[in-house]
Amino acid sequence: MRLLFETPEAAREVAFMLQCKYDGFTMITLPSIHDTLALRTAIELTSADFCFAGDHYPLVLSLTADALNPMSNQHSAHRISRKAELWQDVLPF
Repeated sequence: MRLLFETPEAAREVAFMLQCKYDGFTMITLPSIHDTLALRTAIELTSADFCFAGDHYPLVLSLTADALNPMSNQHSAHRISRKAELWQDVLPF
């Protein structure tokens, strides 16, 4: 299973925590049998958005009410454009 992350740093950190393959940019490849709880914990620790390779919508783990913070329109626009760049960088497999 392949996961795409919002930033290379998040992908690298999750790959390190789970000891899986990291492509050097934003994608990690999990083995066919993986620990779902460890994956969820690693993603929560990095606080990064991710999606499955081939998907068109990012998956965000549900946050608690105190973890939600309002973003400025500029910050929100930057995140959306960054996600669009990530999706364009993925070559079809």
